[in-house]
Amino acid sequence: MSSTDITSALAEIATSGYVILPGALDKESTTEISAALRRMLREDDETWGADRLVEIRERGALRNLAADGAFGQLLETSPALDIVDKLLGPRAILNCFDALTLFPGQGRYPWDYHTDLMDVTGVDFPAHKIPGVNVLYYVDQVREKNGSTWVVPGSHLSLVEEPDPDTMAPASVPLEVEPGDAVVFDARIWHCAGTNNSDDQRTLIKTLFTSHWYRPQMDFTRAVPASVLSGLDKRAQRYLGVENVPPTTVEELRMRLFHGGVVPSDSPAEG
Repeated sequence: MSSTDITSALAEIATSGYVILPGALDKESTTEISAALRRMLREDDETWGADRLVEIRERGALRNLAADGAFGQLLETSPALDIVDKLLGPRAILNCFDALTLFPGQGRYPWDYHTDLMDVTGVDFPAHKIPGVNVLYYVDQVREKNGSTWVVPGSHLSLVEEPDPDTMAPASVPLEVEPGDAVVFDARIWHCAGTNNSDDQRTLIKTLFTSHWYRPQMDFTRAVPASVLSGLDKRAQRYLGVENVPPTTVEELRMRLFHGGVVPSDSPAEG
């Protein structure tokens, strides 16, 4: 993204809490990712059992997409990443990397308003500090009918901890997007999934980034195969926590504290 585009996006996020990035994914990538997600959804049903997934409220939720190299571009070349780093700084990490599908008839609007960082909801952060940024990638055209994400503009600045859905609903707007579009928003914004009243599923990919001190949903350094992790660029590896793994030896701790580096844990200490 150009510096002008980034500045404009940051201004929209600061005021409204979100910005839409048209065409963040090209048509070919969008088509390939959509096909991969539909295949993975079928495999998830076969592996876990659709009924079991419904019982635990996980049907349609594909977890840890970082483990599949097909989604690496969302951690390496997406234009949204420049915005993420501007908002969170050079130590930002990935909290979760999931695909979420609404099947026909499914939805949670308007009773499940939430933020993506409920642990810090209501905390009064300084204006220049944002604890988390969410990037949603859409592989389907999304309208209110098939389950738009509803957001409350400006609510990222609210200190409300438990909002009244009856108050939130009239202030909400649906995010209506095209395949390949992305939405970047301050993770403190109040939002909820709409209801899919169409005849087809609606799928999006969620990449939630946080400050380095916020605990990720998974330990990606172990959850992502080494062959995939090693093939990603340095920024993607940083997102996946490679630089954020706690030291396991006194030597490693001292190297980090005083030399800004890491030595192998099995390296003998000097002396």
